[in-house]
Amino acid sequence: MSFLSDMALEQGEIEVVCGALEEWCEETRTTLDSDDGRDAATVMLGLYKTGHETKTSILEAMRRVNGN
Repeated sequence: MSFLSDMALEQGEIEVVCGALEEWCEETRTTLDSDDGRDAATVMLGLYKTGHETKTSILEAMRRVNGN
């Protein structure tokens, strides 16, 4: 299996990750198009791929990572 196929997401999966990212950016007053926003997107994608398959689960994991 290639790296790209490992990273491919279905539309519903994209919506979950994007929804979590948008909420996280709003909570932390971070713009998506910033280093922190891009880093968060990368972490959230990794969280999704490792079993955090809901927006709530992704956000809870991000808050633990950030100590919130």
